Amino acid sequence: RLGSGTATLTIKGEPYQESVSYADPGFLRMFDFPMPEGDRQTALSTPGTVVLSREKADKYFGNEPALGQFIAIRFNDTAVNLKVTGVIDPLPEKSSLTFDFLTSMDLLRAIVGEETYNSYNYGILENYVLTGGQYPAETLGRMMSEAPQVRPDETNGRSEIGLQPLTSIHLNDHVTGNARFTSPRKLYIMAALVLLVIVIAVINFITLSTSHALNRIREMGLRTSFGAVRRQLRRQMVAESFFLTLAASMAGILIAVAILPYFSTLVGIRVPVSLSLRELAFILVIDLMIGWVTGSLQAFFLLKNNIRNALQGQVRIRSANAPLNKVLLVIQFALSILLISGAAGIRLQMRYVQNKDLGFEAERLLEISMNSSPDQESARQLVERFRNLALQDDRILAVSASMNSAREPWTRLMFDQEAGPPEGLFYNQVDPAYLRTMGVELVAGTGFHETDANPGDGILVNEAMVRHFGWKNPLEARIPGKEFSKPHRILGVVRDFHFSSLHQRIEPLILALDLGSISSGITGLNTYVWPSNLYQLEVRIGPGELDGALRFLEQAWKKAAPDKAFVYHFVDESLEAGYADDLRWSKVMDAAATFAVVIAWLGLLGLMRLSIQRRVREMGIRKVLGASYTGIAGLLSGQYIALIAAGAAIAFPAGWWLMQRWLASFSYRVELSPLLFLFSGFIVLLLSLGSLWLQALKAAMADPVETLKGE
Repeated sequence: RLGSGTATLTIKGEPYQESVSYADPGFLRMFDFPMPEGDRQTALSTPGTVVLSREKADKYFGNEPALGQFIAIRFNDTAVNLKVTGVIDPLPEKSSLTFDFLTSMDLLRAIVGEETYNSYNYGILENYVLTGGQYPAETLGRMMSEAPQVRPDETNGRSEIGLQPLTSIHLNDHVTGNARFTSPRKLYIMAALVLLVIVIAVINFITLSTSHALNRIREMGLRTSFGAVRRQLRRQMVAESFFLTLAASMAGILIAVAILPYFSTLVGIRVPVSLSLRELAFILVIDLMIGWVTGSLQAFFLLKNNIRNALQGQVRIRSANAPLNKVLLVIQFALSILLISGAAGIRLQMRYVQNKDLGFEAERLLEISMNSSPDQESARQLVERFRNLALQDDRILAVSASMNSAREPWTRLMFDQEAGPPEGLFYNQVDPAYLRTMGVELVAGTGFHETDANPGDGILVNEAMVRHFGWKNPLEARIPGKEFSKPHRILGVVRDFHFSSLHQRIEPLILALDLGSISSGITGLNTYVWPSNLYQLEVRIGPGELDGALRFLEQAWKKAAPDKAFVYHFVDESLEAGYADDLRWSKVMDAAATFAVVIAWLGLLGLMRLSIQRRVREMGIRKVLGASYTGIAGLLSGQYIALIAAGAAIAFPAGWWLMQRWLASFSYRVELSPLLFLFSGFIVLLLSLGSLWLQALKAAMADPVETLKGE
């Protein structure tokens, strides 16, 4: 078994708040973690032991040997000394298991108490089963799913037991528990972006190669006159394309290694620098494919002509207007518009998220982790001690406390309705000053009396709760569940506020000073981490300089809780961190769109130049006949405008569909406008025609006497 939570550790006389994991003695014997210091057979055999990660051992003990040192962990106003009995080297990045402080499961039992520890709903523990022999994983999983309900008095017959292979956790974003995972969605998005950029680059390579190859037709004619056959010419072109692709890949690998740290930070996935033989072989296969396709197309366009006639100038050179090039350019324009519109759409949604009214004032609101034990009385006493000290400074406007933090999912209570299916409601245990500190508006009734800390039977609900149950007069209603059989009164209704990210809609919510005073027992009360209690302090800081207020709060905390670490965060920063993944992918899309457009633009620039070079005599004749510079440029740009329009016709519906799919993960989102896609098309049109006009005007301004000279 393995579980984890935060705890206050005292190391060399200083308190620190750290994540602590709890495991059975056999955990280190089941998993062969690299453990150069200590004995894995006995490291966790007694409650007063702890195993450290190499990172934490170096952080807290430096050059001193960590083995044999003591660390104190505090709970229920009691300190227990833990002896360091092992140090584990860094685990591979692909590992789903990670921990910094690993101690005995018996210590967790002492911290939370027997009742909570033995509760079926105590959901922080996960079990690892080593299977084999006559009971493979599939058989055990089927046996567990068919087994009778465990502890039906606690689960109301709604429990499910099953197995999940450890190998399927790493790329599974639906896994529950303490295991570290990587969302496969990230990998799919990254693979799609890389594929789009590669397609654009390959299209550039093909169009430029086939266009430039026709300039070599006289060279091919000369080689033929000296005895070369078509098969040899075809092999030569394929080999040239392959070696050019291989050289580009080698340069790309060097560039990738150089920018890999920035890339890892950008996508939030640490990518190893080394390449395995399998990965190098994959790159080589891709190079072979690109080289073969490009070289074969060059050979096809060249060798379909009678290249011997090229020496007499009897071959008509055509490239820019070839059907294949037109199709490839349409695809390139479509992909460029698609990437630009995707990047712009994600950026608009992120701006909407950051500016959305959350229903409370997140700015200058501080959360301090109390690192409380399940003892409610000691938690309330700590709140009062700190509040009395903090409010002595005029810069501190209000202090409150609550069970749930803005950084984490809130507690969801599952209960049986008196009639109908099981119901789920969100719940937060709060301090009487919670509404004033958070800036949450009361829209009906009254709030908690701040001068009376007696929980009583009063609760507050949000507007979503009123809508959910269809209450006409919520102040006279009660929650329709048998678990809420104790008398309770709805004191007031608060305005809806976002206590989770904008990915989720606002759910029905209960705010209470003590859930136990109104409930006879809620199924799932302990399913999150700890029993109901106050675990977070909220501090409202007034206008002015923040650093001085933070220093004062730290001093007040040291007086109120000298044995606890001062760990705080700003609520607005925590909420923004909840969208860190979306913000990262917004930057990834920006980078991919920019990179792809630059590649497409460079390729288009080269193709336009080749096209204009082949029509330079035509432009000279038109100029002699009286054509203007702008008229010549407009003539050349007409075909490209049509190709961009065709690409936009493909990209607009595809981009609309993809953006709708992505926005579906947000319950609150922007409305897509056609202007977004028109803007993307305009960017591509501007870059393309701007480049074309500059080159066309330069060619049109050339002296027609020079351009019309015979060869």
